[in-house]
Amino acid sequence: MSSSTAVSKQVNSHDIPAAKPSLWKKLGNIHLLLLTVTIFWGTSYVAAKIGMHELLPLNLAIVRFVIAAVLFGLILLVKKGSSRLDTKDLPQFCFLGFFAITLYFHIQYTGLLYTTSTNAGLIMATAPAFAALFCLFTKKEAITKCSLLGISIAFLGVLLVITQGQISGLFQQRTFLGDSLILLNALMWAWFTLKSKTVLEKYNPFVAMAYVHIFGAIFLLPFAFVPSIFAEKTLWQQLPAIDATTLLAAVYLAVFCSVYSYFVWYLGIARIGAVKTATYSYFNPIMATLAGVAVYGDLLTIYTGLGGLLAIAGVYITNQKKADRSPGCR
Repeated sequence: MSSSTAVSKQVNSHDIPAAKPSLWKKLGNIHLLLLTVTIFWGTSYVAAKIGMHELLPLNLAIVRFVIAAVLFGLILLVKKGSSRLDTKDLPQFCFLGFFAITLYFHIQYTGLLYTTSTNAGLIMATAPAFAALFCLFTKKEAITKCSLLGISIAFLGVLLVITQGQISGLFQQRTFLGDSLILLNALMWAWFTLKSKTVLEKYNPFVAMAYVHIFGAIFLLPFAFVPSIFAEKTLWQQLPAIDATTLLAAVYLAVFCSVYSYFVWYLGIARIGAVKTATYSYFNPIMATLAGVAVYGDLLTIYTGLGGLLAIAGVYITNQKKADRSPGCR
């Protein structure tokens, strides 16, 4: 090859623009994004408490998901062709919306009427374990001993944070009904985490979750006007008393805890699998505790610190690809 030819090729190579990194590579890897989701979902408890100063729990949920559905709808209008829903998938999205938004929150709020938030937080932390069991039964994803070990360690961390080392008296007979309903809620969350992956095979994660929220909000709307056992007053009756603080709390829940967080959550399912994504839910009570310390001045104990470290270690072990191929983990 002549020197002139080499120089020519070298010049031409500089003329070729470098491939631009994708949007998500610019934002960071999926694990970092999932950590931000746990921050928003953890602080959602504080936002919900602020919102429920003037709204009943179910009515706050209605406001949250209606706002989120409107935002999702506006974004879908901008995306136009890429967000079109196949009419034959309409029944599936209706079912997912009803199951994951309407029914899920109805059961959760009903359970919270009959149990403590401590019990509810601990029971909901078992959702990743149920997801792993569902994977074993359905054989949708391979579950290794490393994954099970990571889930167990993270569960122990959450147990320490929630109970503060006081295991006795956690499950009381008077909370049996509520605990049972929250346990059903955890099963529903685990099942939906796996079931939603089917729509991700055909649709963009954001588009899929947008339609799930829209249909879920539609099924919630009747309860804004019709009295039910879930709310003594309808949203329509409570609307005149809502102030700016309550509205801001609802907007925070809708924008950050719904639109942003649900999209990243299901992007995680598409990227790293349902079980590994579900493991990040262990961070939720950790972040909720930190938010309580910052906002309400709750005491940060050794159990909170140790439990947080165990939860992080559990997530790390669960997400180790090399460890999954290690004979020692099998």
